[in-house]
Amino acid sequence: MFIGGFGRSGSTLLERMLGQTDGFFVIGELRHIWERSFSENQLCGCGKPFKSCEFWQQVVTEVFGSFDRVPLKQIIDLKRSIDRIQFVPQMVTPFKLKEYHQKFKTYSSILTEIYRTIQSLSGCDVIVDSSKDHSYGHLLASIKEIDLFTLHLVRDSRATAFSWLRKKRRPEIHWAIEYMPQYTPLRSSLIWNVMNLSIASIRYRRGQYLRIRYEDLVSDPSSTLGHVMEFLDERDKSLDFIKNNVVKLGLNHTVSGNPIRFEQGHMEIRADNEWRKKMEKKDFKLVTFLTWPLLMSYGYLPAGNR
Repeated sequence: MFIGGFGRSGSTLLERMLGQTDGFFVIGELRHIWERSFSENQLCGCGKPFKSCEFWQQVVTEVFGSFDRVPLKQIIDLKRSIDRIQFVPQMVTPFKLKEYHQKFKTYSSILTEIYRTIQSLSGCDVIVDSSKDHSYGHLLASIKEIDLFTLHLVRDSRATAFSWLRKKRRPEIHWAIEYMPQYTPLRSSLIWNVMNLSIASIRYRRGQYLRIRYEDLVSDPSSTLGHVMEFLDERDKSLDFIKNNVVKLGLNHTVSGNPIRFEQGHMEIRADNEWRKKMEKKDFKLVTFLTWPLLMSYGYLPAGNR
């Protein structure tokens, strides 16, 4: 299951809750595994550096033989020549250029083997990948071996724009103090539009598609997850790890994502509505103006206006 959406929309929270469900295995944002995990050795969700994590050591041994045998530079070059927004038209057409087709075939076979190994070692029924990015979603939709379910997570554009203004540390970079990027309201609005429109277009290609809202997830997590289980035809799954908007989180092996992927134990789920009081009026008006068609389509307008 691919979770698609714009950053700061709650995808890591959604993924962590899904990871408590029997038969589900969450892997974080696999799209970034080459640069952030293999190259930089950032922290796995279990708290260990990627190359020291027993689970990923097993995956790498099965797929490549050892870390030393991973052709990292070639794979990163392949990724950059395939997994970008400008290459989406090539992904979706059956008439691929010869050079692109060969690169796509090579890179997709590597991803397929990694997903297959993850499923084999974890024994799961559903792999949850929260890579979010639209080009990666289209890439997954182009791999025939993957039985794809796309879960499109949306959040009010004003809330995401406010969140992108915040300064947040990246704890996965354990050797230095670094922070997540910050976007202006103008930039976040434009990306929010493009990202959500492109992810929604995956429904016209292959696999199953469902859109849910962050606001519904945090206000009634049990009901929202129940809806997701119906979407996956997994209605018999127990959601007893959620009680009174408190979720019990266990160990995970996610690569990349929001810092809450490191949380374990009981965590209260509550809406982050700070933007409603602290967002500057000019930013609120700008983001609303630039994103109002989709805000209306997703049910955010006229509610929430001010």
